[in-house]
Amino acid sequence: MDRALWLLIVVVIIALWTATCLLYKAGARNKNEKYICMKFSVCIGAVFFVIALGYLMVRDESFTILESAIKYWPITLFGIAYPILNTFTFKGYVYNEVTVESPIEGIGSGASTIFLVIAYLVLGRAQSITSILTPIKCVGIGIIVLSIAALSFVRNRESDKQDDSTQFKWMKIGLGTLIFPIIYALLDSAETIVTGVCLDNKYGYGMPEGDSIIIIGMEYAIFAFGFWLYMVFKEKKLYNPFGKSSVPRLTGALFENLGIVLYSYAMAMDSVSTDPLLAAYPVLVMIGGRIIMKAKVSWSQYVLLLCIIVASIMIVADTAI
Repeated sequence: MDRALWLLIVVVIIALWTATCLLYKAGARNKNEKYICMKFSVCIGAVFFVIALGYLMVRDESFTILESAIKYWPITLFGIAYPILNTFTFKGYVYNEVTVESPIEGIGSGASTIFLVIAYLVLGRAQSITSILTPIKCVGIGIIVLSIAALSFVRNRESDKQDDSTQFKWMKIGLGTLIFPIIYALLDSAETIVTGVCLDNKYGYGMPEGDSIIIIGMEYAIFAFGFWLYMVFKEKKLYNPFGKSSVPRLTGALFENLGIVLYSYAMAMDSVSTDPLLAAYPVLVMIGGRIIMKAKVSWSQYVLLLCIIVASIMIVADTAI
């Protein structure tokens, strides 16, 4: 029953985060909009604050939230870095198609599991790699990581061929616009390691799921409020995150944060299998981008999408339900 519940939660997260990516792209259509990244984070911070406040009101732990923040200090430190780096990476939705942005972001979902297992071993929370990862899961994770990496390369190459504009020339040097989703992928990997070590009830330290949401949510809300004040100071007018123009961003923020809430529970139940399966959400994003946003998807992309789906099935099949 617990395994079935875990799988259901993961499936819901995939659906929520698929919708999030499509909505964020819809909210980043205007490349010339000032402070667009901060506006995204203000919307996220507003939603995060409401969710964190709700958890804080029903919290019934024997220790205070301050004690929890100190005891599980990796979560607290991550909560400081998260809003800063996450705000910067929204540029990816401005400059990249969603069919480029999402697969590259998804690299972290598979690769981060390897680093999480290493962290468990270093901390003495597991006996060996084989006690956590079965051969089938290792193969599945490997296929997902390689497929997403190849998918990112293929899609970005095809996007460059279609785009002959001379705008943003500096981005064509080195990593170009890929720097934004790659930073997000690294941030996602850090989140996997931190939440896995702190939340996992078997290999981690069993931190209450609600506490992680409260700590990260309140920290994000503080930074978002700072971004809002900065925009008010610079533009001499109030930014309304609940206005009509912000509906896609606010709705995307709601879906993303609901996914984060469920993610904390999924990681507590099985931190090793959760992230590799979540690597499947870029597949749905690409399909949604093709159908809804008319983005082009080549045959090579479809082959790689099929590889990710097969690898995800391998991981599920090797996880006892």
